[in-house]
Amino acid sequence: MPHSIEPARFRKLRDITPVTRFGVGGTDLGIACRVDDEVLYVFGDTFEGLSVGAGEMRSPVGLFGDQNGVVSRPAGPDPRRARKLLDYPRSTVSHTTILPTTCIRVDGALYLHTMTMQSLDTVVQTGLWRSDDGAATWREVAQYNAGHADGAWCMWALCPAPDGYTYNVSTGGLTRDKGLRLHRMPTATLGTLRDGINVEWETWGWQPDTGWAWGNPPTDLALGQGYGELSLSIVEGTWVLTYFDAAGYRIAARFADRIDGEWSDAVTLLQGSSWEDEDHAAGRVAQLYGGYLVPGSTMESARLVVSQWNTAVGHPYKSMMFEGALQRP
Repeated sequence: MPHSIEPARFRKLRDITPVTRFGVGGTDLGIACRVDDEVLYVFGDTFEGLSVGAGEMRSPVGLFGDQNGVVSRPAGPDPRRARKLLDYPRSTVSHTTILPTTCIRVDGALYLHTMTMQSLDTVVQTGLWRSDDGAATWREVAQYNAGHADGAWCMWALCPAPDGYTYNVSTGGLTRDKGLRLHRMPTATLGTLRDGINVEWETWGWQPDTGWAWGNPPTDLALGQGYGELSLSIVEGTWVLTYFDAAGYRIAARFADRIDGEWSDAVTLLQGSSWEDEDHAAGRVAQLYGGYLVPGSTMESARLVVSQWNTAVGHPYKSMMFEGALQRP
């Protein structure tokens, strides 16, 4: 894989997981969402033991903690154990797991977007789930066709904006070979979604007669291919997209004054490395992915949740907290 030639800008603060006292051994992701004075971290496939496949598996699970990744309690109805947040059969012919991709809070309600996986390479559909009791219980309020937008509609990054819209930057699934698409929905519409109603998002795209405009058929943003997990935020008035750049084997960031305006070149936050060469204090991480910005981050002091999975031996398989500055190029 190609590597970035610029130095990494973030360093390790701590491991967020494992948290074995709540039944969380090996896990990944850790999508961060502000809930009052706490941060909800939502994880993917989670195992009792520290390795992939060790003990009971469930996904997604949630843990509450602070902005620095210090965990205090599990999400869900059980105060002693982080149980599966969503009510679905663990494994069927049509799917093996449901993975979270983004989580936001609007008017006291939490919205969690998920991918239903037939395998790690195949997304069956995606869904939007809502919780009105602080992540204790959830109900699905919308389902979406994973093939929309030429397949770049599987992993989402949602962000409500002051203009009354919730914006959605999306890409493909875990093959991580797609570009980025942009959609939006009036934020007030989120509260009207009901089970079985698939509300279409307004698309952003380019056509020769109009150029870039809302309402055009969706087309890739002119920002290349090879995107993995995404995180979208507004930090001190600046749009910030952090993501796993699979093509560059790094966690990167882009910046924009307007979400439908010009985005900056990518900036390396963490660089992928071999296991022999990794140094978390220097921003080199083996088999990294994720890259979720933590609410409350500033340009000078940001927190980033990053996953690591040694696929050869099954562990480490964990989520970590990194810190550093977000610097526009």
